[in-house]
Amino acid sequence: MSYFFSFLIGAAVGSFINVLVLRLAPEKAEAEGTSLSKAVSGRSFCDSCKKTLRWFELIPVFSFIWQKGRCLRCRKRISWQYPIVELLAGIVFVLIFWKLVQFPFLKITLGSFGFYAFVFLWWLIASVMLAISVFDFKYYLIPDFLLYFLIGFGLILNIFYFFVKVSAFNTGPNFSGSLVYLLGSDTWFLRLGLGVVFAVVTIGLAYLMSFGKGMGFGDIILAFGLALVFGWPDILALMLFSFVIGTIASLTLIYLKKRTMKDIVPFAPFLGLGFMTLFLFGDKIVQAYFNLFPTLFF
Repeated sequence: MSYFFSFLIGAAVGSFINVLVLRLAPEKAEAEGTSLSKAVSGRSFCDSCKKTLRWFELIPVFSFIWQKGRCLRCRKRISWQYPIVELLAGIVFVLIFWKLVQFPFLKITLGSFGFYAFVFLWWLIASVMLAISVFDFKYYLIPDFLLYFLIGFGLILNIFYFFVKVSAFNTGPNFSGSLVYLLGSDTWFLRLGLGVVFAVVTIGLAYLMSFGKGMGFGDIILAFGLALVFGWPDILALMLFSFVIGTIASLTLIYLKKRTMKDIVPFAPFLGLGFMTLFLFGDKIVQAYFNLFPTLFF
């Protein structure tokens, strides 16, 4: 039941993300003066006929399937973005809960309320990252308010680690796949400082070397926010996963002639994939690497 409710909550959040992404489209926001407050207020409506949607047309994923991908009034096609983002958000919420329940000492240390608050905080962080990824994928830009939210949640997570001594289960930053981002670190300032410097310098250099074409300034701020969330050395693994995934995806698109070397490919979705890869399997991937190459530095 916990996984079922996690999926429902995630799908509902995905529906909200769709509302934000579509109502805050750059051309629409500029033409109609749509603000964040306007975007989150008001009833949902069909993009084609502008009719207000009824409750049974707003059930995440299910409504799209039941309506066969069309509006019940005007019969115009509904964008596949709606069910895809809702489904993704639901799956992400389930996977985050699945990962955290694998560490029973978290519940023992934090208590039931603290543990679920911890889960909720990671749900918030993942939701912001998903929204950022969808915005960047669709419009090639990242709204400032989402970056502020990510930085804010990253600071809250660090305040949590500062006061809650989960780090007693850890030995500090290292490359052993010890999940510093979940367990905290005894060297808290070192973990945070090194993580921020590494992330900002890495993306900043990519930004300068591409003259702002390969990376945007928003990507630098995004890297800063992710460094607050994950810290050192986990942010190194996240960046590595993101660049590898991005390279494979870009080369595949070029091979299929969907993109050329001159085309811009948004990087935030790859950071989002790197985020989930690290969160779910980072410890196992890094540990497997050292098992294969024990004498090589990560």
